[in-house]
Amino acid sequence: MSIIEHAGYFSSLPRDYYTSEEIFETEVSRVFETQWIYVGHTCQVRNPGDYFVARAATESLIVVCDHDRRVRAFFNTCRHRGSELCTQGTSGAAKQFVCPYHRWSYGLDGRLLGAPGSRDGVDLDYAAWPLQEAACEVFHGQIHVHLGEPQASVATLLGDRVREQDLVAIASERVKLVQEKRYAINANWKLALENNAECYHCAGAHPELAVACDYTGWFKDTDGLARDDERKHNPGHFPLRPGMKTFSLDGEWVCKKFLGSPQAEGFSVTYVLTPVYVAVGYFADHAVNLALHPVDKDHTELLAQWFVHEEAVEGIDYELDRVMGVFDATNREDVALIEGNQRGVRSRRFIPGPNSATREDFLQVALGQYLELMDNDPA
Repeated sequence: MSIIEHAGYFSSLPRDYYTSEEIFETEVSRVFETQWIYVGHTCQVRNPGDYFVARAATESLIVVCDHDRRVRAFFNTCRHRGSELCTQGTSGAAKQFVCPYHRWSYGLDGRLLGAPGSRDGVDLDYAAWPLQEAACEVFHGQIHVHLGEPQASVATLLGDRVREQDLVAIASERVKLVQEKRYAINANWKLALENNAECYHCAGAHPELAVACDYTGWFKDTDGLARDDERKHNPGHFPLRPGMKTFSLDGEWVCKKFLGSPQAEGFSVTYVLTPVYVAVGYFADHAVNLALHPVDKDHTELLAQWFVHEEAVEGIDYELDRVMGVFDATNREDVALIEGNQRGVRSRRFIPGPNSATREDFLQVALGQYLELMDNDPA
């Protein structure tokens, strides 16, 4: 038993879990540092020196392609006095990274190259002061980082959650990023997790989503099985309504150039990681990747990225507003819902009520994973 399990029903977490600074600080080590977290795609760092600055939960990381074409992730903090090396959200091509404060410089492999006024081997040993590095793995183009010591690879973790042959068929590495947005959410990250882990709210809150997406495919029948036959056999399937070609505002293609080998109308391959929420989704003609990043107990950032075939040309093969249409509208609607949820949860009268066993069942899975990491006790 746990604090979300009750006689005859399960609930969300007690109020303190969404408002307590102490609980949030416990989560940093017990949850955020024990998960693989999506930060971006290899198309953002194709060549040596290409880099971008990403948020990974509460940390800022420099993700870079080194001279050996290996994707690496370094903590965005100088080894001298801790200054931020690169501004959050920036990207580009670099030969080295230079601290703007005292000009300490670092190579693409994180090695300390220079410290003005300090001689290597005399005043300090440069080799002893490289940038701190996070574990980094690439899974079919998706870049994941781990802030602690990983116990298993990303591929092992995703073993039964996605059909890798589908990612191969659509050549998920051969895409280009056409837009990235970071939505600021004034709410605790677990409220954002809960929102993204259910579609009970979708009928009334997301009219754009409901056009092409058969969100009832995520619901369960009373026998506990998924309603959508495809999802019973393929957990990586994203449910589209009959006749919908792709996930768009009208169900029509948003890009004329397909990903990889042409797939049938309604094709999708997705995977979801929790409790630190990551959702990667590919359709026949485009892709959308999402990741929630906790900032502090009251603020969360939602990263959203949209991709098309690497050779697709804007204005000829696709229009950006159509590629972004559904998820941009849905994300903005979700921000308002989550922030309203947070305001209500702050009430001292808040006691979590029964969740739906058929429409919110994944909340129990996600929160159960969270509580297991927290040892069911945040103290």
